[in-house]
Amino acid sequence: MTPEGITPAAAAPAAAAGQPQSIEEAAQALEGVFLSMLTDELFKGTEAFSASPMYGDLATEQLADELGRSGGLGLADVLIEQLGGGDDVDQR
Repeated sequence: MTPEGITPAAAAPAAAAGQPQSIEEAAQALEGVFLSMLTDELFKGTEAFSASPMYGDLATEQLADELGRSGGLGLADVLIEQLGGGDDVDQR
């Protein structure tokens, strides 16, 4: 059921706004989320994180972003390969 005046075809692009457009984008986004969760867990027991949670959150987010930009853990590449998203995964 759609609201009056909105056809399913017109609602589809709106529903997809902000969603990854390809397997590569989805895989990279998933790896980014995983890296963010991983770095957050790694820093939870540290003094810097417990002394200033806001600063700790920013630091872990920045570290996760940098790890992702530098190639990450290779999780995105494996996902792309497994999901058939491209032949040129290594050339990213």
